[in-house]
Amino acid sequence: MTKKKKSSGIIIIGNEILSGKTLETNSNFMCNKLYEVGISCSEINTIKDEEPKIIEKVNLFRKKYDYVFTSGGIGPTHDDITSASIAKAFKRKLVLNQEAKKLLEKHYSDDVLTKARLKMAYFPENAKLIDNPISIAPGFFIENLYVFPGVPRIMQTMFDEIVKSLDEGLRYYKKTISTTLSEGIIGDYIQEIQNKFPSLEIGSYPYFKKNSFGVSLVVKGDDNETVSKATSEILEYISLKNGNPQLY
Repeated sequence: MTKKKKSSGIIIIGNEILSGKTLETNSNFMCNKLYEVGISCSEINTIKDEEPKIIEKVNLFRKKYDYVFTSGGIGPTHDDITSASIAKAFKRKLVLNQEAKKLLEKHYSDDVLTKARLKMAYFPENAKLIDNPISIAPGFFIENLYVFPGVPRIMQTMFDEIVKSLDEGLRYYKKTISTTLSEGIIGDYIQEIQNKFPSLEIGSYPYFKKNSFGVSLVVKGDDNETVSKATSEILEYISLKNGNPQLY
């Protein structure tokens, strides 16, 4: 049976992101990891720590995509409302997860498991835990929704593990060509190639380094032979234009 592409959407939750106080890097990390296993990210939304917004976006995304990933809002502070909001989105009770509680009790055995810290063990009823080897407080998932903390180092470690368990979609094939020619020189030809190979996705990304500039062309598709054929034609054209092509 031929695999089909799996789709995903990412929801970034946090007032600090929208205020500009915190640079958001989690979505970029997730997109790269999902791409590696053949899952495309179709949409990324950043929203405030507001219950109606979270409920609305979670319910919309989980119906639209095969997988949904959220980042942020599951810590111990008063504005960490993601878990409670998701419980309402799924019409489930927010309950003290006994497994998560035991993890936190052990982690804080030489300290105080405060009410704020214990808040990190409250999840929607019947949610399954996502292991957190760094700060112990787990994430969780329900159906096709996966919920992660916002701290990049912690989220990335957790995501690295969970992505391995996802049902992999159709793999992509990709080749990258860099050239010293500008988009203005090669743009029309690349459009011709895109029209000739409509099943491919061809991205054009200008770059600047030291005293030189140029363009990186990324050719992606489901069929390796088609990707290779289009890439060969682009390489030949750039060579004829003395564009110093390099293939990666």
